[in-house]
Amino acid sequence: MTLEAHAESVLALCRRMLRDHALAEDVQQQVLLEAHRDFDRFEGRSSVRHWLLAIANHRCHDAIKARQRRERRICLDDTAVADVADPSGGPAAEVARRQLARALDGCLARLSPESRTALVLRFYAGMSYEEMSAQLQVKSDTLQTRVMRALPVIRRCLETKGWAT
Repeated sequence: MTLEAHAESVLALCRRMLRDHALAEDVQQQVLLEAHRDFDRFEGRSSVRHWLLAIANHRCHDAIKARQRRERRICLDDTAVADVADPSGGPAAEVARRQLARALDGCLARLSPESRTALVLRFYAGMSYEEMSAQLQVKSDTLQTRVMRALPVIRRCLETKGWAT
């Protein structure tokens, strides 16, 4: 299986973490180029998909740090949201899904980067706590605690935005 077969998963993870479509695409390209360059060093201790998502996670954190440094110098528009496309269920379902995605992105933005990363890796990327632990170099118990503490926060946030859970 080629690295390109996982390009959409990498892009989706980047979109969720960065909440900026253009930046997510840039990071995706960086991840794929880095993976091609370093593929001979891939040891096979995880699946290629998880290896790519681990690289993407690190590059997204790098991009977040760079954006935070830039925002300290430049005032950015806080109303921008990520454009997350999923062409299923017809126009009405697409509108509802996009509204929920925007609400969820807004709620995720309120979390610390550590909690947001734990939720995205656990529920979007479908990683186990052990896989997350190996990737993030954080104890799996700590990651479970982050997820369990963040879920009620996300639930309450979504409810305040009109989304009953």
